[in-house]
Amino acid sequence: MNQCADELLLNLADRDQVLSVSFFVKDPQNSWDAHLAENIPANSGRIEEITAFAPDLVLTGDFSSRSTVALLHDLDFRVVEVAHPRSIAEIRQQIHRVAGILGHPERGQALVARMDETISAHARPSPRSVAVYQPNGFTVGAGSLVNEIIEAAGLRNVAAAGAMSGYAHYPLEMLLYDRPELLIVDRQMEDTRSLAHELLRHPALRSAFGGLRMVSMPPQAWACGSHHVGRAVQILARAAYE
Repeated sequence: MNQCADELLLNLADRDQVLSVSFFVKDPQNSWDAHLAENIPANSGRIEEITAFAPDLVLTGDFSSRSTVALLHDLDFRVVEVAHPRSIAEIRQQIHRVAGILGHPERGQALVARMDETISAHARPSPRSVAVYQPNGFTVGAGSLVNEIIEAAGLRNVAAAGAMSGYAHYPLEMLLYDRPELLIVDRQMEDTRSLAHELLRHPALRSAFGGLRMVSMPPQAWACGSHHVGRAVQILARAAYE
């Protein structure tokens, strides 16, 4: 029922264990694991869809329909919630947990090892400062998974250094004043037309962060907080040294 839980499911389960996945995970624009779900039926999280498959186990997430989750509990289905991780350590724990539930603990160990190997291969200290800038002028500060990914790449998050925590509003004027050396933006801004995204096209941003100073981060890399965060570290580290 949840893209992020499904990314783990598709990497850890046997194909005949998977009855259905969220339609989000089947879209390559949302997930790098879409190719693993090509021949698996999709669902949109409705109770009628889920119960029709008569599953032994239902994986849900923070943003799964709460009414569906409540009804599944009432109907005595086994429901396991895969919460959004707040750190790389929690990602490891979550992978091991889901792998164990599916009966493939060795696959969990292998997936964690690959993620850690990618992170280690690209983690090197850099004096560069960075900031994440999202639609409507939001950023990510201390105590978040994104901040830990930035630090794992050896970079310094100016929002965290400025005592911001979690997801916080970051006025454009403050961003320009802080002058980070790299600005991390969502790749979806390139073809998304909305008032929220217009701020990311502000002339002041183009003037201050033109060219290589803007790093386009694919949402597939860190939106879910899955094993793909290793790729996020790789993208940031390469941008810092190019």
